[in-house]
Amino acid sequence: MLEAFNLAVVETEEQLKDVDFSSAEDIIFVSKSIGTIAASIYAGKHGIPARQVYYTPFPQTFSLAREGNGLVFFGDKDPWIDPGTIRDLCDLKKLRYKIIEGANHSLETGHVYNDVENINNIIQEAEDYLVGSPVYRFSVPDRNGSLVSMREYRGKVLLIVNTATGCGFTPQYEALEAMYRDYRDEGFEILDFPCDQFGHQAPGTDETIHDFCTSRYDISFPQFAKTDVNGPDALELFKYLKSKQGFRGFLMNSPLSVHMERRAREADPDYRNNSDIKWNFTKFLVNRIGQVVDRFEPDAGTDIVRQAVEIELQGDRVFL
Repeated sequence: MLEAFNLAVVETEEQLKDVDFSSAEDIIFVSKSIGTIAASIYAGKHGIPARQVYYTPFPQTFSLAREGNGLVFFGDKDPWIDPGTIRDLCDLKKLRYKIIEGANHSLETGHVYNDVENINNIIQEAEDYLVGSPVYRFSVPDRNGSLVSMREYRGKVLLIVNTATGCGFTPQYEALEAMYRDYRDEGFEILDFPCDQFGHQAPGTDETIHDFCTSRYDISFPQFAKTDVNGPDALELFKYLKSKQGFRGFLMNSPLSVHMERRAREADPDYRNNSDIKWNFTKFLVNRIGQVVDRFEPDAGTDIVRQAVEIELQGDRVFL
């Protein structure tokens, strides 16, 4: 085993000696078994910020593994490792992992149907990690008409909001900006999408809307082009957000709640049973791996939203 390990390290150095990683936008190492040790050592030795996908790693793999920067697959019937130890090391290093039930060191169970299903699941998990969840596959127009890839926000906690400048909820900008300044250094972003679909309360151009928000509320988070969030012309990003987090009702805690409910009912008597956005300042919370984990209607207090953001920044809530 030691001889094979040393050979893997030497061959890794030889194969990669002429590769210039400095100009790469994203670096991914995919390795298996003893190769996971070599990949971890090489990245650590050369200071390469590679994202790692480890298949059936050994405990030694984790000595130089970067915290929070990897995806691990292993079987609970692997005779070469103690699955409990690998799980604990993943937890220690804050690495995502998937335990394949009944699988050996080759990630095989001996049952063809199970193996095919496991391969499909592994491919999907790896794709979500490497390419990103579907939320990162969208591009959105900025105020200057250029498209911005959501991949730029991979690894961050996101609060995505449809806004308006002439709404009773517009003063929420103040609390949103305070939240942004408090948490942006921890990997938090607010993405602001003005929308004129609710009461014609965002009638200006992108420029005038931005001037209003910066002069009145001094916002510093990204503000994008005015867009639709419902209907056939809705931004694809918002179609996806709504598909993951539907409408669960207003809190009915203020006159504004009553007004929203009345307007929503007038626009659609069946409004309770569809996922459409009902009013300005609806908020979607996305965790660091691109999962849409919550939705807040406009009358949800910003203190409630802040608490949810704090949980995502501090924890590792993942829905598999």
